[in-house]
Parts: sequence; structure tokens; C-alpha cells
Amino acid sequence: MSRSVALAGTLLFSLLVSAAPQSAAAQAKPDFSGTWVLDLSQSDFGMMPAPASRTDVIEHKEPALTIHRTQTTPTGDVTVHLVYLVDGQPHVNDAAGQQVTSSLAWDGMVLVITSNLTVPQGEVLIVDRMTLSEDGITLNSQRTLSIGGQEIVQTMVLRKQ
Repeated sequence: MSRSVALAGTLLFSLLVSAAPQSAAAQAKPDFSGTWVLDLSQSDFGMMPAPASRTDVIEHKEPALTIHRTQTTPTGDVTVHLVYLVDGQPHVNDAAGQQVTSSLAWDGMVLVITSNLTVPQGEVLIVDRMTLSEDGITLNSQRTLSIGGQEIVQTMVLRKQ
């Protein structure tokens, strides 16, 4: 009897040990690296004007995240280079002459970027919730902008090139 209990315990231990790497892999954070192009037909900018085009080149080596964004807007072309760490600490970037302070943290498999900046109309809070599709070809960003008591919700869908 004790031999069968020992054998069952060994078998159970073996199963748990072999399952552990699989569950750890399932919990791996998404890698947003790649060249991403905005899909205007699937995106919604709310009451704000949409850019004519946008391309993000992302290098993501956890916890480092770098975004080189180029977009064409109604007022002209804009290029920004954003450098972050996913560590919950504030990181300051110059976005087209505007100082933006952002902190990044994971909420499960969602990367949350919380940014603050000051514009002539007042303080702006931007919260981006970025997710990657299971097949790795669609990056979704749900954005909430808050300024002067108003909130604007946007959805940006980008496709991997």
C-alpha cells in the first residue's frame, strides 16, 4: 500500500513539474515588437480628427519599450520617439515639443500606459490599454483622454506589417 501511495505521489509530482513550464509560458507577457500600421477603417477617434496615416515601429524587450511613431495629421507630419520602461515609474518624453510624463504597468496581459501633459486648455490625462491579438498581427489600443471634465474614448487598431 505505501509503495502505491509513493508511486502515486511521484506520478503527481511529475505531472505538476511538467505542467509548470506550460503554465509559465501561457502567462508570458505579449511582445509588441514590430512595424504597425493604423487601420483607419477599424479605428474610432471619437470627436477628434483621425490622422491620415500612422505607423508605429516598436521595440519591446521587457521591461524596455521604445516606440517610433510617424503620423500624418490635418496639420502636417508628426514624428515622435518614445522611450519607456514597464516599471510603474514616471518616464518623460518629448512628443512633438510637448513634455509627456508616462508610467507603464501590466494589468494581466494588458499593457497600461498612463500619461499626463499640460496644454493651454489645462491638464490632460491619457490612459492607453494595449492588447495583442492571439495571432500577434493586431494591436489594439483603447484610449481614454480626460481634459477639463470631459472624457474622449478612442479605439485604435494597428496591423503588423
